[in-house]
Amino acid sequence: MPKKAGKGLMQKAAHMVRRKAIDPGGDPYLNREPPKDMALCKRCGAVYHEKRWYKRENLPEKLEGKPNTDMVFCPGCQKYRDKYPGGYITIEGRFVEEHGDEIVRLIDNKEDRQLNINPLEKVMAIRRRDGRIEVETTTDKLAQRIGLILQKAFNGEITYKWSTDNRIARVVWRRDDS
Repeated sequence: MPKKAGKGLMQKAAHMVRRKAIDPGGDPYLNREPPKDMALCKRCGAVYHEKRWYKRENLPEKLEGKPNTDMVFCPGCQKYRDKYPGGYITIEGRFVEEHGDEIVRLIDNKEDRQLNINPLEKVMAIRRRDGRIEVETTTDKLAQRIGLILQKAFNGEITYKWSTDNRIARVVWRRDDS
């Protein structure tokens, strides 16, 4: 006999499925007061409507002609403005010296694809220093995804570290052979 659906559970067929819990905890930019019904980001042009941010090109048709009520900074651009990254990626090793441009293009492509899904996930900075590449992202998840795509594309060694009190990820990817 199936159990009764409780908090966070919903019944599907003969088995129970746990709903994905969305936890903005630890990210002070997501816990702020959301804009009123319709808002436009001053920096990137993302549009806020019905508790969701959209990339302007992906805006639902029903919203195309509506006037914007507020000009604000989206949480991703607030982090960019305040220099508050949610993820750090360090890419190092001899492989980086020969394939640095290819790695940067891969990161740019990943960011472009990710912006279509969530316009708040952005690359804040890409710096080349002392034979390594340092990347800062607005979210911990984007840093994790970039590390994963580097691992899939080029192999190497990868290390993930997450902070416990605030949502910050540190990803180190290394490959010494060329």
